[in-house]
Amino acid sequence: MSSMTRRDCAKLAALAALRVPVRAAVQVAAPRIAPLPRAKWVENGIIDAGGSHEPYTFVVRRGGQRLDARQEYEHAQSEELIRRLKNEGVEVFHTHLYKGAGMAHERAEMEDARRVAAIAHKHGLRVDSYIQWDTMIYEPFFVEEPRAQEWIQRDANGQPIMLIYGFQQSYRYRPCFSNPDYLDYLKKIVRFAVEEVKTDLIHFDNFDLNPEPESCHCRWCVAGFREFLRRKYTDAGRKERFGFANTDYVNPPRWNRSNPPEEMEIIFDPAIQEWIDYRCQSMADALGTMARLIKSLNPEVAVEVNPHGITGGNRAWQAGLDHARFLRYTEAFWSEERNVPAVHPDGRIISTIRSYKLARAFQNTLFTYIALDQAAMAEALAFNQTLGTVGDPGAPDMRRYIAFYKQNRELYSRAVDAGNVALLRSYPSITYHNARAQLGAVLVEQALIQAKIPFDLVFDEHLQDLTKYRVLILPESQCLSDAQLVAIRRFVEGGGGLVATGMAGLYDHWRRLRVTPGLAGMVAGQRPARAYQEQVEREEESGVPSRSQYGGGRVVYFPAVPFDGPLPEMEPYFTISSRHFWKAPTNWREIAKAVRWAARGGVPLEVGGPEYLIANLTAHPSRRQTVIHLVNYGYRQTPSIKQIPVRYRLPEGGRFREARLVSPDFPGSRTLSAKVAEGMVEFTLPELKVYSAVVLGW
Repeated sequence: MSSMTRRDCAKLAALAALRVPVRAAVQVAAPRIAPLPRAKWVENGIIDAGGSHEPYTFVVRRGGQRLDARQEYEHAQSEELIRRLKNEGVEVFHTHLYKGAGMAHERAEMEDARRVAAIAHKHGLRVDSYIQWDTMIYEPFFVEEPRAQEWIQRDANGQPIMLIYGFQQSYRYRPCFSNPDYLDYLKKIVRFAVEEVKTDLIHFDNFDLNPEPESCHCRWCVAGFREFLRRKYTDAGRKERFGFANTDYVNPPRWNRSNPPEEMEIIFDPAIQEWIDYRCQSMADALGTMARLIKSLNPEVAVEVNPHGITGGNRAWQAGLDHARFLRYTEAFWSEERNVPAVHPDGRIISTIRSYKLARAFQNTLFTYIALDQAAMAEALAFNQTLGTVGDPGAPDMRRYIAFYKQNRELYSRAVDAGNVALLRSYPSITYHNARAQLGAVLVEQALIQAKIPFDLVFDEHLQDLTKYRVLILPESQCLSDAQLVAIRRFVEGGGGLVATGMAGLYDHWRRLRVTPGLAGMVAGQRPARAYQEQVEREEESGVPSRSQYGGGRVVYFPAVPFDGPLPEMEPYFTISSRHFWKAPTNWREIAKAVRWAARGGVPLEVGGPEYLIANLTAHPSRRQTVIHLVNYGYRQTPSIKQIPVRYRLPEGGRFREARLVSPDFPGSRTLSAKVAEGMVEFTLPELKVYSAVVLGW
């Protein structure tokens, strides 16, 4: 590969200037990035569906198509289809725009996209335009733009890196997002979408990177990684990080047959940790560049990506994605996890709740598959506060849910989550030890879900402001920085509750073992790190929980959160998948009691009924209105749950007015009889089929 020219170096410096250093102790001060404007129309919710996002030329190149593929393509962007979708309640029309074969090659179909967008706008629908983020279909692309041969990702051996869709799509090369020339090309497509198509939402598909060993080692990434380290740290910081200050010869990690990356359980090498950080930052920076361009052209165009949500994988390590960095640039994101709500014979209650909570943490809407199942539709209303993408809007159940949502839209639009329990998903903990930290988070989350305790997911940046919460949970949050520990102590001293488990706080943010545990003085009974590792090796998880007072707050420490049954064999990259791991721990009831104790009785909601009855709580404070959402995840086995007791704690100074029940399973609405005692509204829900919302006025 050729050496860098002076022009290349200037571009690299300009690109690096956009990067925001994060999560370091000794680093160069980073400029604050002003928040981007958000599309106002998204606040009212989204009902999205449409035709195909595949241009006809791609269908031909992919092969295996039906003989009427051309007719299918034309129908997918026909006025007939748009009229039907509008009549079925759809408000945003999804269509193709660019697949990655080059603008010259796709010009005719991009013009089709512009034409169909005009038709959709004529019928009062907004337009959702598909742009392939991470593909160059290189055969026609290189004909149009020979320079693009320098834009592709290359592995450590110089071979092109392909999008993972099987050998029969090996023509799809991944572009390098550290290369400013590719970003400049992508900007042309974005401009066409905003200025020519006049789209309302841009969907960037395949927003991720390949897992190791298929990370990009092109000249831009090698030079960019070294520049990243120079800009992120001072000389003293680099010396503390690596043992030396000059990182001009630090390379991305290499792998061999004896050391496959998918078998590396704990990541403690500083260079590998920083390489993960660089990949995450590069993806966030590239999206930020596109989002700033989009908003400069039209701030009412929404930005949406397809990175998947929380599925148990180590997304930073495997895909170069840290949701907390890039969701600040989006209004929505896709998760293709297909965690269809269900109760399984082995006790697993599967849901998409984690991904919905991730979206809510960053004021995003989640798009996922909900057309398959009534409980999935119900889950979207309960946790997403809108339907998102609806698949087949003509299906009877979907039509019923769309009609219900539109009739009761004021309950969902601009609603805020009203739980006062926060659970930390720590970036360094999960990234550097997914096998334990991800499992710890999943188990405690499952305990809260089945105990019907409304909670928010919070991320590292949120620890500086916990004023909304009564309780903070640190589930195996092993790696906490000094600043985070100060914030946690301040929260507890001020009266907040803390629930910590296992190895929480035993390491710093670089996973260096602390001589004195970070939570020392707050928790009792925490053992040395080696003791926990020995427990894992023996497949034993035990220990007596402790309760204590610290300052004005209460603290509960669980030495262990035991998996229910034998721990399943770990998958490659130590993914904690819903297929095996998403069960409540054996002590989940004790965890729920501990959370309520730490909150001093301040958890606002108590709901009876079986474990597969799941609850969420939202509010419209300005309207003095709270909504209790109830979903029967076991409706296939138990079509109806009767006589469900509910208790809700009124906000301080609030006076109860009424309780009203609405549901897509029953016509109209009905008033529930309720009583108030010591600030708690108490009532009984007569029957729940799949989904009901209880609207409390106060």
